[in-house]
Formats: sequence, structure tokens, C-alpha cells
Amino acid sequence: MLTAQQTLSYNDVLSCLRTAPETDEFGFTRRVASDHTWGCWEERLLVGDHYRLTNIEADLTSTVGFQFEDEHMLHSLNVCAALDGNIGLHLPGSGFSTGLQTRRHHVVHSCEPAYTLTIPGKVNVLHLSIDRAYYTGLLCDHERWMAQLKERLLNKEQVVQGDAELKLEMSQVIQHICNNPLRGTLGKLMIEAKILELVALQLTQFAGSVTPNTPRTPTLRAADRDTFYALRDHLDIHFASDLSLRSLSRTFGLNEFKLKRGFKELFQTTVFDHIHMRRMEHARYLLADQKMYVHQVANLVGYKNANHFSTAFKRTFGVKPTSLG
Repeated sequence: MLTAQQTLSYNDVLSCLRTAPETDEFGFTRRVASDHTWGCWEERLLVGDHYRLTNIEADLTSTVGFQFEDEHMLHSLNVCAALDGNIGLHLPGSGFSTGLQTRRHHVVHSCEPAYTLTIPGKVNVLHLSIDRAYYTGLLCDHERWMAQLKERLLNKEQVVQGDAELKLEMSQVIQHICNNPLRGTLGKLMIEAKILELVALQLTQFAGSVTPNTPRTPTLRAADRDTFYALRDHLDIHFASDLSLRSLSRTFGLNEFKLKRGFKELFQTTVFDHIHMRRMEHARYLLADQKMYVHQVANLVGYKNANHFSTAFKRTFGVKPTSLG
């Protein structure tokens, strides 16, 4: 677990936040705190009838434990995704602690309003709070694991489900939510539809791996798991290279079938979907933060044809790469 070097009340952060006079181009309220002794904090907030969506980007000078007191926690399901960077969560009342590494997600139903979010350095986190009554209304009774989850929520029990890989489909939905070009009633309908899609994808992923009361029995040996973690680290470094299953199999001493099956089992995504998402995320960073040209970025992330790159980028994030320049 992450250990905080200092603690701050979220109220202290709120007192530093400057709210933009208008919503941003995607309909979010944007609030920023910059150049403080503890670092910088930016959050984008969108509130609907049954949900509250917050996207937090922080760049801190040290590992900070932010103490929250949020009554919404008592009657909501909280979907959290670490888009970039690691985070830790602690519930002081129950003493429960968990965390997420980059590109992992979970859903939490807490029985207490207080929690501490520990952030080491630079992170990008999505927090989606969904009304409990609305969420349980989406769950059916004829699938056993879903009925069990529904019962626990209606009984107001603490539930922590997940620590799962943020798959490509979920990443795309999140990007569509955060970069929704529609406004008014149509924009609201689009956001609500994408939130339902996000919930469905998350539940589908949990149903395929872990039920609320039954832990999954791992089929990979410890040595094989270490190999696959090393493989993922290799992909995270060399994602722009021309990689093939054959070359990866030789490098890591695995046959192609075992490589594909084991990677999918451990990380809930395929090798090439993982490579694709790494390319797209790095491309977005180069375009938005480094202000590079599209043809330059396409080449740097492994595309020989800039048009093919632009098509892949729009399919992934829902916006053209030229819109980020």
C-alpha cells in the first residue's frame, strides 16, 4: 500500500481551487489549484440526475493523503479508474485499504462517508459516483452473482469489486464521456448512455473473473505470472516497435498459444489491444502536452501512414487528433 508523506483535508484543496467562469468545451465544470507547496490539482466535474463524474489530474511534490468527507459515499456506487499513475484508498472506519495501479479499475460501495485517497506524484483518475437505487435497478435477479451483489447493496453492506485491467472498450467509453461533443438534451442522453455502457462493461468483466463471494482460482503458475508481467513491461517500453507474437514468444520462451491465452487471462486484454492503447495514450500526450504535429506523432507511435493513425485515434478517443493541437 502507498504511504503518505503528508496529509491534507480535501477542504484545504477546495479553498485553493479556482473555478472557470464557464464550462469547458465538453460541458464539464473545471476547477484548478496550481503552484502550491503540495503541487497542482485540476478537476473536471459533471453532475447528472443519477451520477456525479469527476476527472482529477494531479501533479504533486510528494505522496499526499487527501482526506475526504463525502455523504454521497453512503448512498452511491463509486467506480474508480486509474487512467495514469497509482492511487491508494483507505476507509478509516472499517480499516479497509486497497489501491489501483495505472490502467486498473474497481467499484466501491462504502458504509462510511470518510475516506483517504493517497496519491504519489502525478496521476489521472476518473471517479464516477452512481446513485445506489439507480444502480441496483440495473441488476437482475436471475443471475446468481448479480442477485448476490444486488442483495448486498440493498442491505447497505460494504462491497469492493474489481482491481481489474482497464480494457480497450472501457477506455474508449471513458474518452467518449470526457470528450462528448454534444450539448443540451442530446449531450445528456449521450453521457447517460455511455455511463450505462461503462457499467455494463465493468459488470461483464467482473462476471468473467470474480463473483462477489467467490475468489477466482488462478491457473497461471507464479513463475509464469512473473514472465507475463515482464512481457507487459516490455510492451510498455517498446509499444512503437513492429512487434509480432512470434518474436515475443522467442524473447520470453513461450509458445504463441500460451502467450495469447496467459496474457488475456492475467490482464483481461489481448497483447495487441494493450499495444494499441499504449500507442494511443502516448500519442494523446504528444499532441496535447507537447503540441507536436499529427504526422510526427504518427511516426513516433509506430504508424507509417498518418491517415491510418488519425482513423485509429478517432476510433479510440472519439475526437480527431488535430483537435488536441
